[in-house]
Amino acid sequence: MITLDKLLDSLQKMGFAIDRQPFDNNSLIYQISNLTESAPLDLHTLYILSTHKLSASLRNRIEEFTEGPLIILDIPRHPSLSFDVITLNEESNATIVWNILNNRLLEENLTQMDIASLYSLVLNGSGIDALTRHAEELLGYPVSICDNSYTIISASPAMHNMPFGLDESSDGLFLSTGEIESLRRLQIEDKIYSTTEAFFVNTPDHPDTNWIFSAIRINRVMNGYVAICLPSNVTATPRQLSVATALARLCSLEMQKHDYFIEQTGLQYETFLSDLLDGRFVDIHRINSRLKLLNRKIGSYFCLALFDRLSPSGSDFFNKQQLSHMRQLFVNSMSIIYRNIIVLLINQDTPINLNEEFLTPFREFAQRNNLRVVLSQPFADLSKTHVFFTQAHTYLKIAEQLPQDKTLSLSCEALPYILFTNTDTSTLESCIHYHLFQLQDYDSVYHTEFIPTLRAYIRMDRNMTKAACMLHIHRSTFFYRIKKIEELLDISITDSHLLFLYEISFMIWDYLLNA
Repeated sequence: MITLDKLLDSLQKMGFAIDRQPFDNNSLIYQISNLTESAPLDLHTLYILSTHKLSASLRNRIEEFTEGPLIILDIPRHPSLSFDVITLNEESNATIVWNILNNRLLEENLTQMDIASLYSLVLNGSGIDALTRHAEELLGYPVSICDNSYTIISASPAMHNMPFGLDESSDGLFLSTGEIESLRRLQIEDKIYSTTEAFFVNTPDHPDTNWIFSAIRINRVMNGYVAICLPSNVTATPRQLSVATALARLCSLEMQKHDYFIEQTGLQYETFLSDLLDGRFVDIHRINSRLKLLNRKIGSYFCLALFDRLSPSGSDFFNKQQLSHMRQLFVNSMSIIYRNIIVLLINQDTPINLNEEFLTPFREFAQRNNLRVVLSQPFADLSKTHVFFTQAHTYLKIAEQLPQDKTLSLSCEALPYILFTNTDTSTLESCIHYHLFQLQDYDSVYHTEFIPTLRAYIRMDRNMTKAACMLHIHRSTFFYRIKKIEELLDISITDSHLLFLYEISFMIWDYLLNA
């Protein structure tokens, strides 16, 4: 079976333009038939009406069919019919149209048979290696399954014979460093992370080959991908792309069956880190002795990163491979699943600065995996870990209600919002400076834009040039507005105490709007 839109798309690719299409694009089509006097009528058939003269009896049969609208492609473009039909922009050869549609339907049926044979392997418990081998037999090209740490989970026989791409050692089979650099430089890895269906690509790094990639996801988290190698003169067909997509989804099932998703990391330090987050240690010497027993090298400066989902995924499990990947971002870091979130304890020998270089890996990891991350304030006393966890965890929950849509937040920015959440709404509203209400009323009556102007001025660190640029207005226009605000409120825009009150008021205002 195939959807109606895919069938009609095959016509359009062959140069036929659709003039009118009144049916549901997602209607499933099981067969294609000529619309004749003796043709059985069925909702899942695409009928081709090729005769110029439509008999009264056939018209009556169509009009009296009450199960639903029949899907009819009217080749002669009849000028008036009492029922809906699909029409092309000009009268066409019915035989050519018939052949194109039937070939596409046959291709789709063969594709579904291929996919069904893959599913049967999963149902029979044959394993991921059997899936990979069978995919190579179906497609006729080398197939590999790679996880997001670039370990080759499975490779078909022909893939093992590839002259490039794989490094084999006593630890297993891995994607070579050169291939990893190529995937990143050509932004193929980014596309794998961002797409849900298989896609075709030709890379300048390997002019003799083309590739199909398809992401493997578990609970929307990218855990690896399928890679299929094609000759340079071969372009991926819809069938190959569909099989690759199905293979990726079946690999997801296999990966979950084999303990890729667990609640615990299984590492020795797990209980110790739980105790640390619970605040069960007060003696730093005891902490150090435990770390020594665990053979963990510890620095002098620390920070916690807390990861949670941006939206519910239907599962309480996180991916063991993802935890491993996060630990690679920072040497000596420790990760754990704690209170149903991922907690990463970062430590290093030099002071931690929450600058862009430090934050970028967290932001990218969170964006790619549909997560929100909050970083605690850096600290030096490991016995205070539970204090900084509580601070970051509180802000992680608050961040869901904040007006800003942030993937990454810093708990050092949390103070105002923690205060807001512990204050009732009416009290908060009464704390908004009355000048803002005056400007809001003035804007409403005289159609000025004094509130956006003042907000931009504060947001751009009191820099009028940057604020004017933010509002897309001329600098002189911004100066004029500020002058009018000063006159209206009888203030000086250089009053730092007043500007602080305005800034807090804007934060309360936005918080209440999103509460």
